[in-house]
Amino acid sequence: MTTSNPATNPKPSKKAAKPAIVGLLSLCRPGFERECAAELERWLGELGADGYANFEKISGQVVWIGTSPKWPVTRDLVFSRQVIRLLDKKPLYFEARDRITPILTAMEGMKFSAIYLDHPDTNDGKALSDLFERLQRPLLSAAGKQEILDREATMRAHLVFIDGTSAWFGMSEPGQTLRWPMGIPRLKMPADAPSRSTLKLTEAFAYFLSPEEQKEWLREGLTAVDLGACPGGWTWQLVQHGIQVIAIDNGAMNEKLMETGLVEHFKTDGFIYRPKRPVHWLVCDMVEQPARVAELIGDWLADGAAGRAIFNLKLPMKTRLDEVMFCRDLIEGIVKKSGKKLERLEFRQLYHDREEVTGYAAVAVRPE
Repeated sequence: MTTSNPATNPKPSKKAAKPAIVGLLSLCRPGFERECAAELERWLGELGADGYANFEKISGQVVWIGTSPKWPVTRDLVFSRQVIRLLDKKPLYFEARDRITPILTAMEGMKFSAIYLDHPDTNDGKALSDLFERLQRPLLSAAGKQEILDREATMRAHLVFIDGTSAWFGMSEPGQTLRWPMGIPRLKMPADAPSRSTLKLTEAFAYFLSPEEQKEWLREGLTAVDLGACPGGWTWQLVQHGIQVIAIDNGAMNEKLMETGLVEHFKTDGFIYRPKRPVHWLVCDMVEQPARVAELIGDWLADGAAGRAIFNLKLPMKTRLDEVMFCRDLIEGIVKKSGKKLERLEFRQLYHDREEVTGYAAVAVRPE
């Protein structure tokens, strides 16, 4: 939830203090705290940062305390939904009868363009939604009166509530975090989609592609192959954009989807099939070893069979981060050996992913 100042204050603004960053707070999928912490430590360690990570299992958050010459943004990382720069090494504590005074005291001398009220993606965190509704308006009013909120400020305040009486206090600047609160998009399940897996591809398009790229790459006249398509959740999403799809799966496709006239279905092995002509998109949601899927994606891009790919990697329990890094190197190596150039290669554990991550790869070609 976000609160912001609806109008500029006519009084002369006081110079805002420059806050000192003491660490990071990363929000992640509950159960992936270890991977999130290891990724933060690896990323920051390569920069010569000095610090350490703390987390509790199934908490949905990781705290890294220390100093670094450079700080990562959310898109740098695979397992972090949001990355907030901490302004205090310890959480704020307050009583239920007065939460606003301690919050404003912590913000004294600073200026923010907005205040974000966040919580981890846990049952206890979700139970705070009613509190946020009650707190939002009076907090906004009080912060405005004390000239803490300023529409011209670049910093945005984040309060990540642990429970009703404590919260981490941090900040971000535009481009450092995702546009969705807590990194969670609110997507509605389409009534006529064949399966809930369609939401994974919806989120992937929204996350990996800018609005301009979506106009260019999600439109009528383009073509795609969907490996592991049945019953058609990902194919359905492509068809909504007018894309012609070749669906590859030994199972049965949704009948209404086939009636659109935009889908061809072949019952064959997804690891063997290749289209007669290159397609614009390859999408793949097959349940298979991640390295085998990564090699397949690399081969399609290297051979010129597809220009862009979105795919899922089903991760092993004990080596999730190492597996993602191995698959990244595998795809990069295959494409480089072919003489082609990767325009993009990103991995992300999306909100609608479970024990998996979603990859996006593109070679430097333009749609016709």
